[in-house]
Amino acid sequence: MASLTYDSISLRGAGVVTIVQHKKGHRFTLDSLLLADFCRIKPRGRILEPGAGTGIISILLARKFPKALFVADEVEPSSYSLLCDNIERNGLLDRILPVNRDVKYLGRSIMPEAFDAIVANPPYIRSGTGRKSPSPERQMARQDLTASLHFWLNLQSLLKNKGRYFIVYHAGRLAELVALMRMRNIEPKRMRLVHPRADKPASLVLIEAVKSAGIGLDVLPPLVVHQTDGKYTEEMHRIYNLT
Repeated sequence: MASLTYDSISLRGAGVVTIVQHKKGHRFTLDSLLLADFCRIKPRGRILEPGAGTGIISILLARKFPKALFVADEVEPSSYSLLCDNIERNGLLDRILPVNRDVKYLGRSIMPEAFDAIVANPPYIRSGTGRKSPSPERQMARQDLTASLHFWLNLQSLLKNKGRYFIVYHAGRLAELVALMRMRNIEPKRMRLVHPRADKPASLVLIEAVKSAGIGLDVLPPLVVHQTDGKYTEEMHRIYNLT
């Protein structure tokens, strides 16, 4: 169909996957790829991805960790349809279960402490702020119209004790993110800031938090995406498995 694109994505440790997505509207971004690269999960872990979109993160992680099992949840109907298609297209029907529920109500249908890890790329623009997208799917992905950050972090009840919560978020809301995590007994243990260029402020933050963990945070070296000439840095080439 002319309204869809068929994109091949390569990530270190995962190989190449194919993702079908809308030509216009919500499409996965660098945020999702960096989060998939950042994640460290148990080889046989059970993983929840809320707000999975068309499935890029769960699919990459399923390839990267071939014995782990995933539940990929997406509420928006057209994205959910593509999520199901992409799971089948990449031969992962036995490893990724697609779910079509609102993030706010996931806890009603899933037993507490069911997962070893949660991997989330939630909307980071507060509802009512920023530019409005003409695409409803893109607007939902960018702004917390249906569920604020509180609801996403409340999913920690679905984590086992010492389970891990991986998240990518806007760097400008880092203080808020950490405060809300600590209120829910998920302690940030590993963090990396992402800069578009070495001379630019951080735009994203990657965090690995652990449920019921003690205080202590490893701050990793910053990840710089582009060189001054606009080309990818050497590390980005490694992430994309281009070297």
